[in-house]
Amino acid sequence: MNHIKSKSNNMNLAFSLKSAILDNIFLVLSVLGLGLTLMVLFVGLTHNPFYSVTSSLLFEPKIPELVYNSNDRYLHSFEDWMRTQSHEIESNQVLLAAIHAYEDSGYVWIQEGESKKTAVDRLRARLNISQINNTQIMTIALGSGSTEGLAEIVNAVANSYILHKDQQRKTQDQKKLDYLRDEKDKYNVRLDAAYQDLMDISKTYGTAVADEKNLYIYLDMFVDLRSRYNKILTDRIESENKLSALNTQKGQLLTMDVYDLQNTQELLKMEQSINAKMVGLKPGSDLFSQYSQMLAEIDTNSIRSARKYLVADVDHNISEQTMLRDAAKLTEKDLQKELRKAQLELMDINTAVLKTSTQRQAIERIINIWDRINDRIEQIEIELFNPGRVHVLSAAQSPEFPDPNKLMKKLFIGIITIFGLSIGVASARELSDKRVKRVSDIERVLGFPATGFLLDASTENIPEENLDSIYRRHPLSYMTELYNQLAVKIEKEHGSFGAQTFSLFSLKGKSGVSSTAKNILAMLDADKHEKILVDLNAQPPLLGAQGNSVNVNGLITWLAKHKTLENGIERDVDAYYDVLPLGSLREMDIARIRPSVVQELFSRLKKDYKYIFIDGPPLLTSSESQTIAQETDASILVVDSQKNIWPELTRAVSILDKLKVSVISVILNKVQLKRAGYMSKTLNDHYANQKTENNSNQLEMNKAA
Repeated sequence: MNHIKSKSNNMNLAFSLKSAILDNIFLVLSVLGLGLTLMVLFVGLTHNPFYSVTSSLLFEPKIPELVYNSNDRYLHSFEDWMRTQSHEIESNQVLLAAIHAYEDSGYVWIQEGESKKTAVDRLRARLNISQINNTQIMTIALGSGSTEGLAEIVNAVANSYILHKDQQRKTQDQKKLDYLRDEKDKYNVRLDAAYQDLMDISKTYGTAVADEKNLYIYLDMFVDLRSRYNKILTDRIESENKLSALNTQKGQLLTMDVYDLQNTQELLKMEQSINAKMVGLKPGSDLFSQYSQMLAEIDTNSIRSARKYLVADVDHNISEQTMLRDAAKLTEKDLQKELRKAQLELMDINTAVLKTSTQRQAIERIINIWDRINDRIEQIEIELFNPGRVHVLSAAQSPEFPDPNKLMKKLFIGIITIFGLSIGVASARELSDKRVKRVSDIERVLGFPATGFLLDASTENIPEENLDSIYRRHPLSYMTELYNQLAVKIEKEHGSFGAQTFSLFSLKGKSGVSSTAKNILAMLDADKHEKILVDLNAQPPLLGAQGNSVNVNGLITWLAKHKTLENGIERDVDAYYDVLPLGSLREMDIARIRPSVVQELFSRLKKDYKYIFIDGPPLLTSSESQTIAQETDASILVVDSQKNIWPELTRAVSILDKLKVSVISVILNKVQLKRAGYMSKTLNDHYANQKTENNSNQLEMNKAA
């Protein structure tokens, strides 16, 4: 059951190629058979012998150097280079030379009145040039209906291309040789100049100076001078410090008070100092006499005389330190000159060594480049004597037998064409057939799936007179199972939404609405007197439950005649439900039944019945069916898959949608097995299961007996 919330927007039936072929399989097979027969006859009568020859070319070396040469960097791979060669084979220069060679051997290619350009274009169009599986082998193939001159023209093209490549390679190699020889001469000049610079450096500084070991000798001399200079500088600074200290001592002696001098330890220190100085002096010497006199005066406490002698001693020391300082200054000045001279010499030697080393490296680089140029010149000179990078791997041979591939190609193309034609015929017939033939068509057309489907009764050999009571006459059939599935969905609608009234309509009549309603109603899970079939379908005239004609005048007349429904309901019919045979809704004097009358009828029935099925008139040909649809809880459309078309179905659903019918259900009736897409295995499995159950039940009964 489908509770409608919005209108369906899918109103075009989708095309299924598989379904088109299956539905028209006999037509497809007929077209295939007839087409294959005509094709074989046509090919057999029109086929002429066709000959083909092939010449193979091998490209060497394995990895062509020109691909990786700086002059050809626009070629990114060997495959690009091979594709370039195929275009070179088709060039005007190669093909025209091949035609001339071909005609020189006694054959004719250029026809009378034909230009050379047209002859070249004709040859190019017939040649088939291809690379074999990304290898270094390329084939040149040509086909014709005659063997005369066929192999010769292909070999002429191959030889012309090889001559072209050989001349092209020689031209390129000669240009490379000229360039490399010029470069070699330039580097020879540079090498001579570099050697001359090295000789000039050796003459200037001596051959040994250019050696780095001599640099360390000059460096040691410079370090020694620097050490001596630092020693003299230290001695001078030390003399100046001592001289400064003696001057300070002299100033203190001159300014010190006599009594302070007497009361301090200065005299004792002076005595000790004089005694220390007298050590090692000869007795009788002037200095020894002075020191002796000073000691005598100290002993006699001649303080003033002691000051005089102390100052004299300090002056003597000052004079001595002054002399040492002056000598250190003179020595320091001379060492500075020598140190500067040694530094300049060391810098010159270091510069010479660096120049020599740099010049040697430059010479080595020039020699390496010169060697590579010389090697390349030798390689190119050797390659000039080679036969070329392209060789004929296998020359074309005159064919002895026709090529079978041409015939097979014609047969293959014919078969493919006939298959396409048969599929096209099936597709055209499918597109022109607008019948709703499959369950899947319901969803494609309406946008919601079908509630269920029913097979054509002839599939199970069910007689037409048994259609209204399949549930009773054929309880184990697959049709009964399909009705059971529909009954389950009706029960679900009743349990979930409380639906009681279900109106069943065909689109234009005779779609099996009555048989569908009776079989579903009989299988619903309810008491016999809780289910009723209200027959309002006047086409064909109503027959009673026993098969007798029923005299009906219309709904209003019936309601006026039967004050209660009990008088008109047939309860003793041989069925699992009650029947209310109302017949036509239309009165003789009223154009259309009123909704109030239908409402009154349904309100009476709902008091006593759980399920109310209305067998209504066709929806597209009766306005009364629309009145009934508005008053029922659910409307069910029974579509005949063999005669109803999808525009009729979309129109019926559109009518119900505009009437705001809340629930719309579609049941596809009389479905063929193949058209529905189901295999006969479905029926076989069903009956196999039934047989197994019957055997099991019989076995249990035997055991119980």
